[in-house]
Amino acid sequence: MSGVAIVAERLAPERGGLARATERIARMAADRGETVHIIRTVDDHSPGARRTVERDGFVEHAVGRLDRDEEQWRAFVAHVTDVVDLHDLDLVHGIYGTSAGYVAALAGAFAGVPSVVSLRGNDVDRGLFRASLPRLSLAVERASVVTAVTREMAGRVGRLYGREVRFVPNAVDTEAFVRRTPDNSLRVSLGLGEGPVIGFSGELREKKGLRFLLPAFAALRRQRPISLCLIGGVRHDAAPAWEAFERAEPEAASAVHRLRFDQDAERLSQRLALCDVMVFPSLFEGMPNAMLEAMAAECAILATDVGGHPELIEHGVSGALLSLRDLDRLPEAIGEMLDVPEDERRAWGRAARARVRDGHRPADENAAWADIYAAARLTR
Repeated sequence: MSGVAIVAERLAPERGGLARATERIARMAADRGETVHIIRTVDDHSPGARRTVERDGFVEHAVGRLDRDEEQWRAFVAHVTDVVDLHDLDLVHGIYGTSAGYVAALAGAFAGVPSVVSLRGNDVDRGLFRASLPRLSLAVERASVVTAVTREMAGRVGRLYGREVRFVPNAVDTEAFVRRTPDNSLRVSLGLGEGPVIGFSGELREKKGLRFLLPAFAALRRQRPISLCLIGGVRHDAAPAWEAFERAEPEAASAVHRLRFDQDAERLSQRLALCDVMVFPSLFEGMPNAMLEAMAAECAILATDVGGHPELIEHGVSGALLSLRDLDRLPEAIGEMLDVPEDERRAWGRAARARVRDGHRPADENAAWADIYAAARLTR
């Protein structure tokens, strides 16, 4: 029986698309008959302390984070190598290039087994310009197989490092995420009022366009009675920016509804159904799970033309794209979306759902990972 050590940054039920993708990839591997061990660092353990937990379908190894980077990386690589040796695993898969991918490439080399490094977005967009660049470079150069979550990223990294980078997109369960009839009682309980609702899904922060979305909403709020629904709220490290917005635009801030993070597909679909337009004004991006879920729920979407967004949205067919250079026009762009007749927005939503049903099925992602793992093992 084959076995894989998945090195992870985050893991569901933690917040974020990376955590959900890691958990999804692990469960797919387990369902294919792989023995799966997930190794990750956590903040709620004593430094260097280890905890092993049997989860449904895989084993999770949590290691307490150390204070100094050098000690942290050495301990993490050693622990992954130990898990590979102890459980006779024949593959290491790191999900996120500058950290988990770096550890996976080193541990695979030390243990004498192939490695897969999966690039997600932030790791490349930020990693190329940070002190973490040597880790990213080692991960990409040393891995047996490298994958990227968008075609654009695969091409860019492939050209930069002169090697093949294989495209494996995120998937969405279109049976779980569906269009719901708007629930007026839920609308009232959330205090959304009677006007149009602008939605954002995920953790709002700088890279997701916080400094453009909040002022754009305030400008629109002065023109028409609208609400902003942040499905997932504001990320903790963006709290100062939110507080500055509250001080500068108290009336608009009172019409922003920050909903707690909730992974439940039915509840999330119900909240998406309340939004007239979903806005994803990211400054850079991979292939966000939140957008795939909104597309599956037939939402009308306005997104910047960055990362995987243009690979998901066809302008004027399944949503609308706004050039990153034109983000100062975000208030006008949202207003134009609201002025589009509802039946046309509904048609865009249906086209968006058809797009993810055709190109982002879990069965296709599962088959892609099976091929990637097989290709990596052939390099041994």
